[in-house]
Amino acid sequence: MKITKEKNNYKQDVSNSTKHIRLGSKHKGEYLLKEQIRYIEANECYTWFHLTDGTRQLSCKPIGYYEEELSDDGFVRIHRSYVINLSHLKSYESKYRLVYLKGETVLPVSFRKNRVISKKMVKTTSNIALKAAV
Repeated sequence: MKITKEKNNYKQDVSNSTKHIRLGSKHKGEYLLKEQIRYIEANECYTWFHLTDGTRQLSCKPIGYYEEELSDDGFVRIHRSYVINLSHLKSYESKYRLVYLKGETVLPVSFRKNRVISKKMVKTTSNIALKAAV
């Protein structure tokens, strides 16, 4: 009885946490820490989550759903097929429209998203500089 109650409390804590995102349907799902997500990749009607430990998790929801869910948490859409976690961004080459993530991953940036990424990069580096100054 006590174990079941603790398990239910854990599930409630995780589901209410802003540090996690839920994958799967409303009846069954897995929770991922947002900070563990390096990038998200669209694959037809499915979405792959690429994690910091090198594994992938599959979700049956489209990438647009997760783009909206994660937009306030440092995630940005760079291409119709990719959403990246800015905290895992290593560098960006606007001339070639390529994003380099930590862990040797290189992703393309669409022509239309090129300016958006440049602005996000300036904002992100400004925030890092401000935190370092404090």
